[in-house]
Amino acid sequence: MIACPCFAFTLRYLCKQKFSIMMSYPCPVLGRRMALAALAVALASADVAAQSLFAEQELANPANVPSPVFPVPTERQMQWFETEFYGFSHYGPNTFVGTEWGNDRKADPTEYAPQTIPDCDQWVEAMHSAGMRGAVVICKHHDGFCLWPTQSTGFSVANGAGVSREVDIPRLFSEACRERGMKFGVYVSPWDASSPCYATDEYVTDVLMRQITELCTDYGPLFEIWFDGANGGNGYYGGDEMESRSIDKRVYYDWDNVADSVHKLQPGCVVWGREFRWCGNEDGYSGRTCWSNFDSQEVYTETQSNTGIEDGLLFIPSEVDVRTTSKWFWTEDEKAKTPEQLFKIYLESVGRNATLIMNCAPASDGRMPDDVVASLKGLGKLIRSRLSKDYAAGKKAEADRTRMPGDFAAANVTDGDSSTYWTTDDGDTSGTVTVDLGRSRTVHYVMLQEYIRLGQRIRSFNIETSTDGIDWQPFAEGTTVGYKRIMAHDDDTSRYGDGVKARYVRVNVTDSHTCPLLHTISVY
Repeated sequence: MIACPCFAFTLRYLCKQKFSIMMSYPCPVLGRRMALAALAVALASADVAAQSLFAEQELANPANVPSPVFPVPTERQMQWFETEFYGFSHYGPNTFVGTEWGNDRKADPTEYAPQTIPDCDQWVEAMHSAGMRGAVVICKHHDGFCLWPTQSTGFSVANGAGVSREVDIPRLFSEACRERGMKFGVYVSPWDASSPCYATDEYVTDVLMRQITELCTDYGPLFEIWFDGANGGNGYYGGDEMESRSIDKRVYYDWDNVADSVHKLQPGCVVWGREFRWCGNEDGYSGRTCWSNFDSQEVYTETQSNTGIEDGLLFIPSEVDVRTTSKWFWTEDEKAKTPEQLFKIYLESVGRNATLIMNCAPASDGRMPDDVVASLKGLGKLIRSRLSKDYAAGKKAEADRTRMPGDFAAANVTDGDSSTYWTTDDGDTSGTVTVDLGRSRTVHYVMLQEYIRLGQRIRSFNIETSTDGIDWQPFAEGTTVGYKRIMAHDDDTSRYGDGVKARYVRVNVTDSHTCPLLHTISVY
């Protein structure tokens, strides 16, 4: 029964029309025929009107998409997360004098004395061989020396020694990145131990912002701009005696306006401290529990950087920074970490809901040291050999529960499409997905990825394996998943091991903020 006032009005109108036509014709047969014809025309018109009426009414959520769990990432942050692994390249006056910060010396541009143009092609090629998808180059470190011909200070390559005047590091580096299809980013230290006006408003407006503008304008698209947590302290600040200057880093630089200025010039560029955070250490690991959720004040205190804040109101994910040697700048006695050591770092950063920025420091001759190059190539081989053949790709997947209605089947986790995902009904905060690998495989790693465009949700999970689908053995268990979680057997990243034999892999989400969303399960 249709209880629609519009339909009732139309029916009454049609009955009146039929009676009127029948009364206007003396022949009852003709009158009835005319009435029926009129009724058909009127019904057709009513049908069109009804279609028009109902076409304007749309369901609020016809696809039954789960509500987001805030905070959620911006598209710019998603593009950054998908970069995953990229390089860092510390090079400058410190390379020639053997120090790390450079704030303990009076500003002398001639300390920077390259005898040949630095081979940025070789730097980037070495990074590319490791599987990096981008690179960030040091443009100004804490000493204040600018590695490009800036208009903001005389303490730059324009006044260096050797072939310094011919060097523009961000230009050479960005061109090398573009040639290999790698993203390009810049590092500019907000602290400047050589600037006479540091700790005054003039420094922010006339020096730092001018430098940021030049770097955001003259070198093509940027995917990231790195600032730093080191702000103020001892330096010469343009004088003859060392002194100490301090600032309140929460307000001095006017970070909100800095970020806004960067985004106007570089819409695709994420800003350090505003859209991603430091992981809390320089040893190359993220917390086993790692939330992308955070709090703006924690960026300054850095007490929860490694784990994030489950109930944080801002989406500020973690970036792990680490060195291929023991120092940021090159020294002659430095030795590179082995490929196995670097691979462990990869698992504990990219594999724990963070991105990885790995420093590869060139030597004073303008080239990456041979042992660093060899270790990077070795790392690339390990990543390709251990994490490229996905046994779960395209394989059958089943779930113990699935959200209905909608396109949320378990098969979405093995379809290779990051825009599709498995999920449950709103009231379900747990669920199980089982993947059939088709035949027995030797399994070393299981990778999980949440659909974080709707927020990070999973609080805990475990993974089991089976050879027959009946008897199950524990493989690993964890807490957060986030953008990507790579689980080794027993979550042991220290060795590759022998792996476990399995045809079936079962992922049990045991707790989640509302319904869990998994877009990929991979098995290696």
